[in-house]
Amino acid sequence: MSGSFLIADDSEAKMMLLTLMLRKAKWEGTMYKAYSTDEAKKMIDDHPDIAFAFIDYYMHREFGPAVIRYLKSKNPAARIALVSSSDKQSNCEEAKAAGAETCICTTYQMDEVERRLMDILVEWRR
Repeated sequence: MSGSFLIADDSEAKMMLLTLMLRKAKWEGTMYKAYSTDEAKKMIDDHPDIAFAFIDYYMHREFGPAVIRYLKSKNPAARIALVSSSDKQSNCEEAKAAGAETCICTTYQMDEVERRLMDILVEWRR
């Protein structure tokens, strides 16, 4: 798998989990990390080749859909998943309206979370 990948999340633990999943999937592209929406938007400006992203919903200053919309405005073909500890349907609907393909809740059983993350990475490989 290859392509530039952005992980935007303010949780160090979740950042580590998502990084581990990319390594497990043998992701070969460049990986960028942002811990706030401002940092994520700057990363998108600095690296217009970002084609994939895992975006958290709850971050400082703005919510994840703002980053999703911003990335889609710069790269309409970007593949994006909302990866959040919240399973609120309204958050998922907002993220999908902004351009996310799917929503993955990280508070479910870890084996289910890992399976869903790997499934989306395999799908994006195609």
